[in-house]
Amino acid sequence: MIDIGLLLLPVDMEKFEFIRMPNHERWVALMRADDPLAKQESVTAKQLENRSLILPRRLNVQSELANWFGDGFEHLEITVTGNLTTNGAMFVQKGYGYAVVIEGSLPFWDQSKVVARPLSPELSASTVLTWKREQPFSSAVEKFIEYTKCFLGMGKA
Repeated sequence: MIDIGLLLLPVDMEKFEFIRMPNHERWVALMRADDPLAKQESVTAKQLENRSLILPRRLNVQSELANWFGDGFEHLEITVTGNLTTNGAMFVQKGYGYAVVIEGSLPFWDQSKVVARPLSPELSASTVLTWKREQPFSSAVEKFIEYTKCFLGMGKA
């Protein structure tokens, strides 16, 4: 029983009302700190070809990544898919591949063993604060939604 959620786009919004958040989340490639690509400022799709990849499981997110990778996406060596980036980081640390994740999704990993490099060209995603359409809420939830709209300049002052 969740009243409000913070979701990373793309996601099917048909059943939800939402507030688009103003910030964007950057996609990065995770790799071992001793990997040659770790010496670079960023990582391109070409550099990730012919390497074992760990990608998100959600198909609509994979579609976004497919667009970034371009024509070579269907030939990538995707060894693992999953929705828990911490697990992906553990696979990376053990040398099983490179994980493509949202930069802020791993706040507590050991940066002496696993490093993140932004994708180039940059790929980012938006987030939305969501709630079910036509759902009755407590006054606290209604006030929170109202406050958030006001804070973001979308509602009454």
